[in-house]
Amino acid sequence: MIDLLRAAIAEGRYSPGDRLVERELCETLQVSRPILREALRQLEAEGLVHNVPQRGLEVVTLTVEDVRQIYQVRGALESLAAAEFVTRASPEQWAVLADAMAAFEAAAAEGVPSRIRTAKTMFYDTLIAGCGNPTMAQILKALHNRIQLLRGVSLAEPGRLPNTIREIREIFEAMTARDTARTRQLYDEHIASAARVTMQALAAGR
Repeated sequence: MIDLLRAAIAEGRYSPGDRLVERELCETLQVSRPILREALRQLEAEGLVHNVPQRGLEVVTLTVEDVRQIYQVRGALESLAAAEFVTRASPEQWAVLADAMAAFEAAAAEGVPSRIRTAKTMFYDTLIAGCGNPTMAQILKALHNRIQLLRGVSLAEPGRLPNTIREIREIFEAMTARDTARTRQLYDEHIASAARVTMQALAAGR
């Protein structure tokens, strides 16, 4: 249930500012109100939805300042997670990361937005899972849940997708070369670029 709602928000079926009406959701998802309310409480705790006076629950609309803060924390932690993956990941996790890299490039070549988002998320999830630090992984997972609200914004910007593919490919190659310093440098640049593009798009009302 919670995964279905997260996916619906990530894919834009429920956009920022959309009201989440319990009766309609129960009918659409074929679940009881207690189950739905528990899922909505979890989404609220993750910062994906919030309660607006006289409107009820709605999907969060992130501001430019929200984005700056989210990406600032993400950049600091995720470049460290990538470096830790290099030294801590198992052979199986390395294989999954390679598959995720290939899947992302294949999805980008096909140009299907939903497949691109799914493949990109798989790459990040694999990297985070292999960092060997459950506390850092938990924090980053929560940040990524909020970033799902923005991923379509950044990837829709002209020229962003080719740059994203190049940036992630370079990160992956630095990781496979076991160059942790280069990995962190490239990751910092990747997150800074994503933040800049996303904030510019939001500021322009796109």
